[in-house]
Amino acid sequence: MDRPEKRRHARTRGSVWIECPLLSGASFQARDISAGGFRAMLAHKPLERHPYHVTLRVGEAAFGPWPAFLAWRQEHAQRPGMWSFGMLVMMQDEQREHLAALLDGVTEAA
Repeated sequence: MDRPEKRRHARTRGSVWIECPLLSGASFQARDISAGGFRAMLAHKPLERHPYHVTLRVGEAAFGPWPAFLAWRQEHAQRPGMWSFGMLVMMQDEQREHLAALLDGVTEAA
């Protein structure tokens, strides 16, 4: 049985890269992303209650840096030592609408 979607913003699996120096020295790819946040995977456990700032790269466009908060994390069952996590990205509504429109374009191009 399908469960209703709880997200406010549509999510995409397009090519979106995240820059967050406190999480990784290199950019990493979002596994899925919406205008509200993203899910990603790294080889270390993200810290809770840490003041993260992220920049989102969609094609040639960069958005941020914006404050972001760890929403959840869990060790990846099929890949020991890897951590899946979700982050909420804080931004103004106008910026969020612009990002949502850009993400819609990524989905259509994929």
